[in-house]
Amino acid sequence: MSLRTPCLGLVLAAVHAAGQGLPAPPPEGGQSRTWRESIDQGRDRLADHLFGIKLSAFGDGLFGPDDQGRKKLDWGAFELDLAGEFHENLEAAFAVVSTQEATQLAVGFLDWHPFGGTIAPRGRLWVEKGFHVQVGRFDVPFGSDWQYFASKDSVSISRPFTTSAIMDGGYNDLGLRVLGNDGEVNFNAFALKGFDEGRLIGGRIGITPLGNPFSLRDGREPKAAEFGLSVLYDMDRFRRKQEVAWAADAEGRMGPFFLRGEYLWRRREASDQAEGFTKHGWHLTQELGFPEGPLPTTFFLRYERMSQLSSDPASGDERDARMALGAAAVLAGIVQVKVEWQHTFQATAATREAPGYSANVLLAQVVVVF
Repeated sequence: MSLRTPCLGLVLAAVHAAGQGLPAPPPEGGQSRTWRESIDQGRDRLADHLFGIKLSAFGDGLFGPDDQGRKKLDWGAFELDLAGEFHENLEAAFAVVSTQEATQLAVGFLDWHPFGGTIAPRGRLWVEKGFHVQVGRFDVPFGSDWQYFASKDSVSISRPFTTSAIMDGGYNDLGLRVLGNDGEVNFNAFALKGFDEGRLIGGRIGITPLGNPFSLRDGREPKAAEFGLSVLYDMDRFRRKQEVAWAADAEGRMGPFFLRGEYLWRRREASDQAEGFTKHGWHLTQELGFPEGPLPTTFFLRYERMSQLSSDPASGDERDARMALGAAAVLAGIVQVKVEWQHTFQATAATREAPGYSANVLLAQVVVVF
C-alpha cells in the first residue's frame, strides 16, 4: 500500500470532522460559518484525537501543453502536512507529497526552540520573534522564491527562471539549520548533505526595516519591506570547492501592491564527471490584490531573464527572456482557480529544442486547500 492511501484517509477524516461540527442554521439576520472556518475547526477537533498533531492538505490539477504540445489536463500533486509539539520547546513537522510518479517524504524535521512559536513544514518560516535549531529534510531558504514552492502559496502557476532553471526546480536537502529573528533582522545558517558526495554550507540574512518581517502574508499587518542576501558553498568528498552561489532578494508592499524580485548567480566547477557552468538571472514580479468581496482575486505580472555560460569558451553566452501574466481567484476560501499566459522573447537553442516548447503558452490550474 502506498503512502497516498493513508494520506487521503486523514484528509477525509478532517473533512468529516468539519461536517460533523456544522451548526444549525443561524437565526434570521445571523451569519453562517464559511467552509474555510468549518474545515479549520474540524481540523482542530481532529488534532484533539491525534495527540495534538495538526493536519493540513492540498491538491492541484493542471491544464496545459504536454511534451507533444497537445493541451492536456493532468493530476498535479497532493500534499499532506503534519505538525505537532512533543514539548513546549520541541516540535516535529512533516510534508508528504504524492504525484503521478511517486509518493515521498518531501519535508521532515525536528525543531527545538527555546523561545518562539511553531514552524510550518513548508512556506514562510517565522511568524514571530524566536530562535530555532532544526535537523532533518527541508526546503532550503536561498533567495526568496523558496517560500512559494507549494502551489497553494503562489499566485503564479510556474516558477521563475531563478528557481526552475538556475536552482533546478528548487533546493531541498537533508541536514542541520539554525534560524532566528529579532523583529528587524532575521537569519538562517545551514550545513547540508550537498549536491553530490560532499557537504554544503550556507545561509541567508534578511533585514526588515519597516515592520514585522514574518507576519503572515494574509495577516492584518504584513511586512512592508525586506531585503535579503544568501550564499552557499558546496564541496566534494575531498573538501574541494565544487559549487558556489549567491542571491540578493527584495520585496515591498504598499496597499494592494506587492513587488518582489531576486537575482541569483550559481557556478559549478568542471570535473572529470561533469562539465562546469555559470548561470545567473533575475525576475521582477508585481502583484495586485483585491482580497475583499465574494471572489478575492490577485493579478500578477512577471518579467525574467537568465544566462548560462559553460566551461567550454566556444559555447558562447546563452540567454532566455520571458514574461508571464495571470490571475488567481479564491472560491469559498478553499478552492484557488489560476490562469497564466507566458510569452518567450528570447530562447536558447536548448530551450527551443525542449519537448513541447512554444513561444506562447497558456496554463490553468485548480488548487483545493483542506
